[in-house]
Amino acid sequence: MAEEKGVKLLDLWSSPFGQRCRIALAEKEAEYEYKEENLSDKSELLLKSNPIYKKIPVLIHDGKPVCESLIIVQYIDEVWPSKTPILPSDPYARAQARFWADYVDKKVYECGTRLWKLKGEALQEAKEEFILILKTLEAELGDKKYFGGETFGLVDIALVPFTSWFYSYETYAGFSIEQECSKLVSWAKRCKERASVAKTLYEPKKIHEFVGYLRKKYGRLKREKRRMAEEKGVKLLDLWSSPFGQRCRIALAEKEVEYEYKEENLSDKSELLLKSNPIYKKIPVLIHDGKPVCESLIIVQYIDEVWPSKTPILPSDPYARAQARFWADYVDKKVYECGTRLWKLKGEALQEAKEEFILILKTLEAELGDKKYFGGETFGLVDIALVPFTSWFYSYETYAGFSIEQECSKLVSWAKRCKERASVAKTLYEPKKIHEFVGYLRKKYGVE
Repeated sequence: MAEEKGVKLLDLWSSPFGQRCRIALAEKEAEYEYKEENLSDKSELLLKSNPIYKKIPVLIHDGKPVCESLIIVQYIDEVWPSKTPILPSDPYARAQARFWADYVDKKVYECGTRLWKLKGEALQEAKEEFILILKTLEAELGDKKYFGGETFGLVDIALVPFTSWFYSYETYAGFSIEQECSKLVSWAKRCKERASVAKTLYEPKKIHEFVGYLRKKYGRLKREKRRMAEEKGVKLLDLWSSPFGQRCRIALAEKEVEYEYKEENLSDKSELLLKSNPIYKKIPVLIHDGKPVCESLIIVQYIDEVWPSKTPILPSDPYARAQARFWADYVDKKVYECGTRLWKLKGEALQEAKEEFILILKTLEAELGDKKYFGGETFGLVDIALVPFTSWFYSYETYAGFSIEQECSKLVSWAKRCKERASVAKTLYEPKKIHEFVGYLRKKYGVE
C-alpha cells in the first residue's frame, strides 16, 4: 500500500464496531478521513488493508492498517497518549478492562442479532440469554459512573454503540431493557452526554429502520464480582493438556515467575475455579495476589505488563503491538476450532475441515515469512499463542490424513526453533501423549 501520512478510517455508518473507533478518535481529538464502505461491493483499499477478514473497521495510520475494533481502540490509546486515557495505567485494571470488552465482543452482538432474526421458542431462549448478558454487565458496572469508575474507558466504548440497537432488540423480542437493567440504561444516558458519543451514535429509530432492512435482506434470517480472599503469590488453575493454559505456563517461564500450579478436573470443577471465573467457568485462570485474570491471551499480556523487567512478550512499538495482537487473535479464532473438527468429523465434512485448516496454516506461514519468530528475532505473543497447538499436529495429521510438513515446511521449522527454548520445551507434551488424550476425547464424544 502506498505510504501516505495521516489517519483514515474505513467504516460503515451503522457499525457498532466502527463506532467504537470513532468514539476513541473523538476522545483523543485525532483528525482523520472517514471512508464509508459499501459492504456489498467492498473497496480495493479495504480488501488490501484487511486481507484476512475483509471487514470494517480498518484504521490506516501513515499507510499502515490496523484491524479489529478493540485492537484499533487500544492502538489509538497508545499512539495518542497525551489525551484522555482509554485504558487505565494499572496492569490489573487493564486486564479487567480487556476481559469485559472481550466479553461484550463475544456476547452482545451475536445474541442481539438473534433477537431480530428468530421467532418462537428460539427467540425466547435468545431473550433470556440476552437479559442475562446485560445483567452480568450491570453487575460489573455496579454503582460506578462508568465501567472503569469515574473514567470513561475501553469497556464503555466497547458497549455503548450497541445501546442504539436496544430499541430494536426490545421491539422484536418484546421486553423492556429499562425494566430489566435500569442502572445500565442510566449508564448509557451518561455516556451519551459525552460529545464523543453524542456525535457518533445514531438515533434508535434510524437503527431500527436499518434493522428492518437487514430483516428483509436476510429474509427472517451477575451480580458484582465477589472479591476473593487476599492471598499473596501467583496461582494458575489449568489442565495439563490445554494449549490455552500452556500459553500462560510458557509466558510465566519466560518471565521466570514462580507460581503454584493447580490441576483442574473439568468434570468436577473446583469451587475456586467457579469463583475465579464465574463468567465462563473455564481454565486457565491466573490468580495474582488473590485477584483472578481470565482468558489466555489476556493473561499472557497481563504477565508481560506485571513482570516487565524480563524477556518482553509484546514489542514496544504500538503498531507492532497491534499486529501481534491481531495475529494472536487470529490463532485464537481459527486454529483450535478447526483443528478439533479434524479429529471429530468424517467424510466430506472432514475433507472440508482439512482444507480450511491447511489454509489457516498457510496464512500464518505467509505472515511468518523468513523470520525466526513471528515478531522477527524476538519470541513473543504470536509464537506463544500458536506453539502449544504444534503438539496436536500429529493427531490432526493422523485423523485427517495429511502432512503439515509437506504443506507448511517453514511453519514446522519455526515450531522446532520454538521447542529449543526452555520455556516451551518444559511446557509442551510429546505429540504421542496428546494423541492418547485425543483418543480419549474421541471415545468420550462418541466419535469412534
